[in-house]
Amino acid sequence: MWTLKLKYELVAKVLAGQSNKSVAVSAGINNGMLYTWVRKYKELGYNGLVNKKKGRKSKNPVMKKKTIKPKPLTESEREELIRLREDSGNESEIEVVKRIMRQERWAAQLQGEKAAIIKALREEGYQLKAPTKKV
Repeated sequence: MWTLKLKYELVAKVLAGQSNKSVAVSAGINNGMLYTWVRKYKELGYNGLVNKKKGRKSKNPVMKKKTIKPKPLTESEREELIRLREDSGNESEIEVVKRIMRQERWAAQLQGEKAAIIKALREEGYQLKAPTKKV
């Protein structure tokens, strides 16, 4: 943020005869910004360099934030809220069931592949014992 004193010093250099561009480059600011400061200084004087708030002025200068208090829930709204909370808990149960089903399907695939390998080995002449189930 440029201070009022610094803005005035840059404007004074331009009014003393230095070029807009050379002063802007030496200060490290945009040429257009310095031009605006010089124009405002010529029109309004020193007060033209003061930053003004932008935007629409409020209709009521003393606007207070309103605190909104929620209305109490009706019986039907309370029941609906309870039902929705229960449903959101059921979604996680559904995901657990899906995961278990995927695991069982994968286990069945592995069992099928294992049986196919044993069958192929027996056909080639290997003598293999039937797999035993561990419980």
